[in-house]
Amino acid sequence: MRVASTVEHAEIAPGGSGTIPLDVVNTSGVIDALSVRVLGFPATASVRSQPEQLTLFPQAEGALEVHIGLPDSFPAGTYHVTIVVEGRAAGATDAYHDVEVMVPPHPAVTVTANPSVVRARGRALFTVTAVNEGNTPLDLALRAVDADRNLRTELTPSTLSIPIGRSAVTTVTARGPRQLLGSDRDRPLRIVAEADGASAEVALTLKQRSTFGRGVITALILLAILAAWALAVTIGMRAIFGSDPSTKVAPASFFAATEVPGQSAGAAPAGALARDALLPAGVGGTITGTVQGTEDPAGVGRLTVEALRTSPDGLVLVASAATQADGSYSLAGLFPGEYLLRVAADGYDTIWYPSAVASSGATPVQASAQQVTDGIDLQVTGALASITGLVQTGAVEDVEVTVAAAPTWLPAEEAADAAQQVTAAADGTYEFVDLVAPGSYDLTFEAEGYQPTTITEHVLGGQQRLALDVTLGAGLGQITGMVTNGFEPLGGVQISTTVDGEEVVVGSPTQGRVGSFVLPSLPTPGTYVLTASMDGYGSQTVVVDLAAGESKTDVFIMMTGGVGTISGHVVDTTGNGVGGVTVVAGGTSVGVSATSLTAGDVGAFTLTGVQGSATVTLTFTKEGYAPASIPVTLTDGPPGDVSVTLAPMNGAVQGRVTDGGQGVVGARVEATDGSTVHSTVSTATGAAGSGSYLIPELPPGTYAVTVVSDGRVISTAMVTVLQGTTVRANLPFPGGG
Repeated sequence: MRVASTVEHAEIAPGGSGTIPLDVVNTSGVIDALSVRVLGFPATASVRSQPEQLTLFPQAEGALEVHIGLPDSFPAGTYHVTIVVEGRAAGATDAYHDVEVMVPPHPAVTVTANPSVVRARGRALFTVTAVNEGNTPLDLALRAVDADRNLRTELTPSTLSIPIGRSAVTTVTARGPRQLLGSDRDRPLRIVAEADGASAEVALTLKQRSTFGRGVITALILLAILAAWALAVTIGMRAIFGSDPSTKVAPASFFAATEVPGQSAGAAPAGALARDALLPAGVGGTITGTVQGTEDPAGVGRLTVEALRTSPDGLVLVASAATQADGSYSLAGLFPGEYLLRVAADGYDTIWYPSAVASSGATPVQASAQQVTDGIDLQVTGALASITGLVQTGAVEDVEVTVAAAPTWLPAEEAADAAQQVTAAADGTYEFVDLVAPGSYDLTFEAEGYQPTTITEHVLGGQQRLALDVTLGAGLGQITGMVTNGFEPLGGVQISTTVDGEEVVVGSPTQGRVGSFVLPSLPTPGTYVLTASMDGYGSQTVVVDLAAGESKTDVFIMMTGGVGTISGHVVDTTGNGVGGVTVVAGGTSVGVSATSLTAGDVGAFTLTGVQGSATVTLTFTKEGYAPASIPVTLTDGPPGDVSVTLAPMNGAVQGRVTDGGQGVVGARVEATDGSTVHSTVSTATGAAGSGSYLIPELPPGTYAVTVVSDGRVISTAMVTVLQGTTVRANLPFPGGG
């Protein structure tokens, strides 16, 4: 079989498919039906050929297309794939084509919460689940975003390492400020999950209940109204009738049209504005703007903007408003006129609009009736801030973690130059001091063998901020190496291991970099058991330890032994074949045995399907013979005809029965050890001549050898039989002829 293709490198995206064309030639001498299988892909890949079977005449050429489809979650990495074209005809040889398939990473994550809304007085617990829907492991950094910054949040844990297709859970604890009175208040927040190339978020809501409910408040309000009404009636009655004498006629002050002494008719009520005075507050002006940081142009929330008006007694505070999360503010209901604006808050320098440090340098802002004066922006400078936090590296100890804090408002190159950098302590704690505030900083955590992680923290003026805890996820590693048979690289070998409970299989190429293999995208740190297998060879196992982010490139696997045939002969000490001998191949992964022939080519044996190490031990056993073992080397292929000699386990007694020097034929000879009697009859022919006898298969021991006639013992000899020896004992038989 011969195969060729124009495609040696292919890129297949997760959820996509690729096609590899093959030109196949049937080099055998018979018609064959060819099919395709692929080595080196996990079982989740979909592989099919078009057509499924290709029938070719001898020396005919045909075309096959191999279609490879990958699911959305197929792991990213580079796969060395071997396409095997195999035939069904007897003696057909397989053909191989190697393709390097690159699967690009496609990170994706979804985040859900259960529950997403919790009603509580002060503390709420949310369970947030993150699911890795991509094709590469994710190291997620979780953070809580509270737009109003009224909540104290805690995420346990704040970082998640999620394998492909798996999920992980974190618990979010949210605490709101104490609320004594009022209706339920919604306090929203968002949980943002970020990884390299992927992000997701989920909205949560704490519906905060008041300490005193609506029923209690309503009752108290009603009581207060009744008390106020009673007090007003009492005071009013005293004010109206207190100076009038008791009379049955209503006093003059009771009648609205009646002139009151001392007051002219049509006079305006006390405290009323003159017609040329300013408009009431209900139709007053509005001043809006944004408060930003001096360095970081992002808006600054939770600051107080105050509007002051000049009076004969000095500056008078007229109105104030708090800035929102984006720094915006609005001062509404102002009487028309000029106002001085200032920003004051703990941790910040007091600033008068537009940038004065005292009221004397401030520029007045005009408020007009029923109009909005916008664009009144201010910039504040805060006291230097600090950030402290904790970074962890899992179970690995003595890892040096470098933490850098870069201002987010600068371009990338300038931010890198202005970044502060510290090394985390042995317990993982770190601290940045003298940070410009207010401002946002990207904290980047780096350590050898770990994937870099970045979180963003915002500091206010003079704030000592405690950052979210960070757990670094180790980087991915890989194992590369070579498979040989002890002499040269070996292609077509399957190398498998287990990653997160799933088997991953790759193959060694048969062309190009023959025998090489790569196991990519392995989570670290970890221990991997590699198993190499191939038809014709025994499986080999190698254990590889990977440290955090480590890649090993020198893994060497030698396939030893092989599946083959061993044949030979078993003979005795005289060179004659011995049949019925059991032959066992020891030191093999599969038990193989055979029995030597008892007819035809007596003593011949054949062992097929031998699989094991480079040297196989053959053991030969048969009752009556001493066992024998010999080593056979399979490294260079079948060893040829193997010959082994078995020595008899038992001995024998032989001799002649004579009468006056002449052999006696037909005499009964017995040998006994006291428990068993072995007998024979002397013959006319033999190694020693007429009257010879032989008693074989005698276990080692002392025997009495006698000539017996008509139940009478004629003569006796005592002999000692040794293992594998023959003892001579000539016996006289007077009158035996």
